[in-house]
Amino acid sequence: MESPIDIRMALGTDIIGMVLVIIMIIGNIWRLRLKSKESKLLIAMLATCFSCCLADLLSFATDGMGGPHARSIVFHMNSWLYASNFLCALSWFVFLQEHFKVELGSLQRKSMLITIITLPAMLVINTIHPFIYDVDAQGVYIRKFGYWIYICVNYSIILNSLSIYYLNYRQDGTIRFFPIWLYAIPIFVATVIQSLFYGVSIMAPSFAVAIAGAFTSLQNERVFRDHLTGLFNRPFLDYVLNLYSQKGRKATGIMISLCEFEEINDRLGHKGGDEVLCKTAEIIHDSVGQWGSILRYAGDEFIIMVDSQEEMHISNCIEKLKMNFDKFNRENTTPYKIKAAIGFKKHEASKETVDDFLDGLKISVKAAKKELT
Repeated sequence: MESPIDIRMALGTDIIGMVLVIIMIIGNIWRLRLKSKESKLLIAMLATCFSCCLADLLSFATDGMGGPHARSIVFHMNSWLYASNFLCALSWFVFLQEHFKVELGSLQRKSMLITIITLPAMLVINTIHPFIYDVDAQGVYIRKFGYWIYICVNYSIILNSLSIYYLNYRQDGTIRFFPIWLYAIPIFVATVIQSLFYGVSIMAPSFAVAIAGAFTSLQNERVFRDHLTGLFNRPFLDYVLNLYSQKGRKATGIMISLCEFEEINDRLGHKGGDEVLCKTAEIIHDSVGQWGSILRYAGDEFIIMVDSQEEMHISNCIEKLKMNFDKFNRENTTPYKIKAAIGFKKHEASKETVDDFLDGLKISVKAAKKELT
């Protein structure tokens, strides 16, 4: 029986996918050498994607050839393709959770656990009693009713990823440089086309395109990141203030300036000073991270851009910051205390320049420092 598949198209798309993965590995060796959880997840996605393209190529090449060996290759390569779809979606979900520092709710944890158990179980059952797909005696791949069930359950992982993304839409400004559509749309489009038109081979390469989008987003985000604290940096402030001006959004800047930081730096050295800055960033993020964008403005100065000008809201932010700094100083036995002066100023885009806004913030925090001395 002649296979309905255009092997030249399958060969071309899968090779393009593998080449794209290799380019991403070469261009991001520095990132992949890091021992962070994010880097390990990226390595896992790249390895899975490469093997997925290779398995897809072998499956399409042997489809319809006939004989027990060809049938076995087609069946097992498709088993890995289904498994790799699941692994890529799961890795992406865990990556977003790690990247956005999200704690899953009880319902979301349970739904993910059910999904993680269900999909591998379906593949195991399919090897005994094919209901997702099968390969006939001529070695031709055949979809069955379970295919659509598997696709829907697998897409529940991507939907959970979307929920992580949108529930944290405003948190820490990270979302601005990590558009979810760069990952989701290539996979969604490929799934629809390959499901509706048998013989089209674009699912595996679509994962490579999706991961390339994720790498691009990470690179864009890195430009605006402070490498020490992980917060945004000074160039990000120009970006976000320009955004507020263009959209006419009301905002308030809260500046935190550390007192006695030079003395701590002299006493504990640069390593100790870096620890203080990272701990300060952590306290600020835990206090008000959900209310605005946080950035490290200068050496020991931080700014929070809050999407509000309501006095009660700003007052609550400042009180939460003071409370958490005091709590840290009371409960921790570190060889330093974090003493912070906090000032604020409303952003009046139509009446002032960026320099005017920053000067106003500095005047406010300077007054707060005088009150502390």
